[in-house]
Amino acid sequence: MKIGDKILIGVLLIISFASAYFTYDKALSRTGTDVVIEVNGSKYQELPLNVDKTVTIHNGQHLNVVEIKDGKVRMEEANCPDQICVKTGWIEKEGQQIVCLPNRVVVRVTGGKKGEVDDVVY
Repeated sequence: MKIGDKILIGVLLIISFASAYFTYDKALSRTGTDVVIEVNGSKYQELPLNVDKTVTIHNGQHLNVVEIKDGKVRMEEANCPDQICVKTGWIEKEGQQIVCLPNRVVVRVTGGKKGEVDDVVY
C-alpha cells in the first residue's frame, strides 16, 4: 500500500464519519411537541408534551397507562406479557415511538416545525 492510498483511505474515513455524525445529529436532535396515542390503528388521543398527564387506556382485556411528565412520555404500566413497551422507558425526540404490540397501542412523539422538509435528494 502506497502513501497515496493511505491518504485516500484516511480522507474517505473522515468524510464517512462526518456524514454519519451530521445525519445522526439532524435526525435525532429535534424535541417533539406532541404525543399521539393510537389504539387498534386509530388515533385515540393527541396531547401536548409539555403538560404533565397520565392516560389510562382500556381496550377490552388490555390495559395501558401512559405517563407524560417533564416533556417526556413513557408507558408506565401495561398488562402485556413481555413488557417491552414498559422497558422502552422515556422518549422525547420527534419520531420516537413506543409500541405495545400485544395490546395494539402505539405512543408516538410528533411535532417540530410544520412544513419542514425532511430531506432533499438530487
